[in-house]
Amino acid sequence: MVLHISASAKNPAQPPSPEPLHAIIMTLNKFIVLTIFSFLILTTIYGQGKQDKNLTLTQIKNMFHQINDYKNYKTVTIVDAEEFLGHGTDNGGSLTGYFKNDTLKKIIEWVGLSNKVIQNEYYLDKGKLIFVYSTESRYKYNDGTQSFDYSKLNIVFKGRYYFNNDKLIDTILSDKQHIDTKQEDATDFLTSTKDYLKLLSAKRK
Repeated sequence: MVLHISASAKNPAQPPSPEPLHAIIMTLNKFIVLTIFSFLILTTIYGQGKQDKNLTLTQIKNMFHQINDYKNYKTVTIVDAEEFLGHGTDNGGSLTGYFKNDTLKKIIEWVGLSNKVIQNEYYLDKGKLIFVYSTESRYKYNDGTQSFDYSKLNIVFKGRYYFNNDKLIDTILSDKQHIDTKQEDATDFLTSTKDYLKLLSAKRK
């Protein structure tokens, strides 16, 4: 009997070429390297951004102290709340500008409402808002007389708002309500600063 040997029997299957596997490994290595490189870039950018922010905050705090340490300001005060708020308030209001030579450096806004007092201190550098210190104080309620005792105030909120190039960059706020509204409050502060700057500068002339 004659045995017929097929071609496949004569030439057993060859193992796959290592070239495709090598290409896959190279592609995977490139992907890993690219991922690590991208991560390092993002980390560097984030770290640089944080450093820049910390430097700006330090500069703002230094300017805050310089403004408060200066003692020879010329002041302009408006005691009619309607003139700077556009409406009257239950317990009046005042707006005071502090000028160093012809430059407005600080504004104090005091607003008396029926149950509380709001005071905002605006600090400026080269005509731009850099910092706001805001407080709210409530009058103590007298249960015996069923009315507010206007001789006693308790601070219920303190807020610090830091600005750079007309943008809010950081806050330190003592209650959740103001945390939720910080962007809206920042917009109001920026708008008020521009309005008060014009108003107080005009009064100074």
